[in-house]
Amino acid sequence: MKNGLLGSPRSWLAAPAVAIAGFACLVALWAAMDPAELIPLFDADGSSPVELMTLSLFAAVALFAWLCPPCGGSSLRRVSWSAVWSLLAAMAIVRETDAHKVLFSSIWPDVAAGFKGTVFKMRFLVSADVPLAPKAFVLLFFVLFFAVVAIPLVRYFVPLVKGFFRMEPVAWTMATFGAVSVLVLVMDRLPAWLRHGGADGAALDKATGSVAALFTTFEEGGELLMALIALMAVVQSHLLFGRCAENDGR
Repeated sequence: MKNGLLGSPRSWLAAPAVAIAGFACLVALWAAMDPAELIPLFDADGSSPVELMTLSLFAAVALFAWLCPPCGGSSLRRVSWSAVWSLLAAMAIVRETDAHKVLFSSIWPDVAAGFKGTVFKMRFLVSADVPLAPKAFVLLFFVLFFAVVAIPLVRYFVPLVKGFFRMEPVAWTMATFGAVSVLVLVMDRLPAWLRHGGADGAALDKATGSVAALFTTFEEGGELLMALIALMAVVQSHLLFGRCAENDGR
């Protein structure tokens, strides 16, 4: 098979198959394990086995972006897009480790302690009680984050949409990444939405321990799948675009 499994024109099925198999495994684990044993396996403030595997995979994305350039063309083009992929992976690691929150708390501990909830929200920026310097820090983080995300999204949104309907592998891999990320976001926010909808928090936690374990399993396990699919996308892009371009230039 040309360029192996991920480099085949039929490899558009690879990422959906990995996602389906991954979530099937997550459901099986949730059904087989006690919530008290399952949750620490997935969520332990960044030190659980699943969280460590997720960080390792995102670090691998940053490394493979340079070892396997995701596009062909000039050296400047390859370096630029390798840098973009590395920055995306770095942003994912920052989010996973909450490094931005830790840094903020170390610089402005009183502001962080006095603000209800996370400071990395729009309501922090519009609060009249917050000093200018902490607001500028949060705003800079938002600008950097959205700039790194927007560059590849704007550049490749139309080609990816067209590629999706043409059954192109990288387009399907990125679509799968997006679908998994939406599911992870829902699993992350759903408990809060239920509480805001009027559910009693203590009663909800007590009555739905198994459901809470499912939320955690799907959220943290989904993030692991996101990292794996991102790594697949880098390798796929290299095999289908980067390496093919190198071969054409020989």
